[in-house]
Amino acid sequence: MSQATRDPAATSPGRLTAETHDDHLALRHAAGVSAFHHVWLRDNCGCGECRVSQSGERRLFTATIPDDIAPLGVVVDGEGSFLDIDWNDGHRTRFSVSWLLDHDYSSGPQRRPEPTLWDAVGLAEVPTFDHADVVGTTAGQLAYLEAVRSYGLAVVRGTPSREGEVERFAETIGHVRETAFERIHNVRHDPLGYNVAHTALELKAHTDLPSYHWPPSVQLLHFLVNEATGGESTVTDGWAVVADLRREDPGAFDVLARVPVTFQLFSADEDTYATAPIIQLDTEGRVTTFRFSNQLAQPLHASFEDVGEFYRAYRALGRRIDSDRYKVAFKTRSGDLLTVHGHRVMHGRLAFDPTSGGRHLQDVYMEYDDLMARRRVLMGGHVPAPATGGDA
Repeated sequence: MSQATRDPAATSPGRLTAETHDDHLALRHAAGVSAFHHVWLRDNCGCGECRVSQSGERRLFTATIPDDIAPLGVVVDGEGSFLDIDWNDGHRTRFSVSWLLDHDYSSGPQRRPEPTLWDAVGLAEVPTFDHADVVGTTAGQLAYLEAVRSYGLAVVRGTPSREGEVERFAETIGHVRETAFERIHNVRHDPLGYNVAHTALELKAHTDLPSYHWPPSVQLLHFLVNEATGGESTVTDGWAVVADLRREDPGAFDVLARVPVTFQLFSADEDTYATAPIIQLDTEGRVTTFRFSNQLAQPLHASFEDVGEFYRAYRALGRRIDSDRYKVAFKTRSGDLLTVHGHRVMHGRLAFDPTSGGRHLQDVYMEYDDLMARRRVLMGGHVPAPATGGDA
């Protein structure tokens, strides 16, 4: 922070003071100091010249802000409630001080809610909700969405066993995502099916459609009928698996986050094909997308040096995924609807006897962003507060 130059126009009613520096403004208050760059403040002016009044969208084109933008005068007004800034480009901005403190970035990036990672011991029970509560009450739907946000999965009991009900449920919480295959995908024993899911074999833990560069991030699986012997559903928190791998075998984690793998799923009429690392990270190094489908992985094409290291890491990952340490198995009933965060939680099933009873699922895909948007709307937190507390 550069040496402060006290602005002669700054005033300090109560315990709030404003000081201008070379490239930023500092607000001193009872809780400490909050600093804001001049260009950030100018860019976030909330007046009618800089924002579209009915939508709050930015009218000011950020690139037009002068490089030397700086305050000519700063006044703390309204007993510390407002900050008025006269700019050297001839503009005037009024900020609500409470808005500024809510958007204070000087203490570090905004903290994001942390998911609850789990394994077979940590997840004592799969979060379960009643269908009537989720589709019929705000509190029930919020609780369901919070479970998906935190744990990456939820079961909704008592979903009507009608064909297409999974799509109707999806539209109450978001929007169905179309894929190359059926909008509503039927999963039943079918010797002519194009996927291992249509057999009675064990279905190892996997994420769906890693053969898209952006795989669907939510999957709903509705068990219209589940009367067959065996076929217990399995769920595995992929983020928990790779978090432990990162801590216990960082070299393996790094290889899986670096070496791309090709996945393909096709039918007689459609084809999906994508190449990407199994683990994808954001700019802060946090896992954002985990894709794993051993049955859909294509022959690896990587440098000769990487192939050996990849297979060591890939097998170490697979052994963890298939172990009882992480896998949770439970029997779903007719009318159950399983939700999984498809960039995080793997699902699968144990083998079943197709002659012992009916087993028919319907599933659709969605996007996690839409579910979290629905959560914000229900909480009333999706409309941002205006930056200005009144006319400047």
